[in-house]
Amino acid sequence: MNASPAERVSNLVRRLRRLMFVLFLPLVLASCYLPESFNIDISMERNGDYRLSYRGLLVQPNITQGLLDNSLDEAGEKEKVAKVLADLKRDSGVRQLTYNGRGVFNMVYERRGNIIREKSFVFVRRQSRILEMFFHKDRNTVEIRGGFVPDQYQDRLNALGYQMTGKIEFRTTAGIRSHNAAEFKEVGGQNRLRWEIRSITDPVPNVIVG
Repeated sequence: MNASPAERVSNLVRRLRRLMFVLFLPLVLASCYLPESFNIDISMERNGDYRLSYRGLLVQPNITQGLLDNSLDEAGEKEKVAKVLADLKRDSGVRQLTYNGRGVFNMVYERRGNIIREKSFVFVRRQSRILEMFFHKDRNTVEIRGGFVPDQYQDRLNALGYQMTGKIEFRTTAGIRSHNAAEFKEVGGQNRLRWEIRSITDPVPNVIVG
C-alpha cells in the first residue's frame, strides 16, 4: 500500500534529522532541493521536441534543520518558505507548488521545448541538478542524465540515512545509442526506457539518443 503524503513527509523528516549533525551540510544545502517520492516522465521526437513532467516532493533541508534545532521560529519558517516558492515559481514550468511543512514541498512541473534549439536544459536548478539534457552538435546526439546530488556528498548523505526514491520513464522515436535503464523495450516504433531509483548510490540514469 502506498504511503499517504503525511506519512511520506514524516518518514522524510526522520531520515533528514540525521543530516543535521554534519557541520558542512547547512552551507551545502542552503539553496539545495532534494527529490523524493517522484515520477519523471520524458518524451522526445526525432526533431528534438520534448516534453518533461515531474510529480513528487522536493525537500529543502535548510528549513528542516532550522525547525528541528529550533533556530527557526514560525515567522522565520514563513519567510524561508516564501523565498523557496518565489524561487521555484520563476520557472514557468511549475504548474502546482504547495508547502507540506517541515521543509517539504509538493510539486507538479511540466515543460515543453526543443533541445536542439535550446542546447541544454537543467531541472530544477543548477545547484540542484535532478535531471539534465544536452545536445552535442558535433555528434548530433542528445544526452539525458540524472544529477540528483553532487557526487562528493553521495556517500556521506547515504550513510546518514537520506534515501532518494522515484521512477523515470523515457520514450522516444529516435534511436538509442546507449543507456543504463533497468527496462528497455520497443513498442510500435517507439523506444521506451524505465529507471527505478531506490537510493542515491544507485547508478545515475543516463541515455544517449541519436
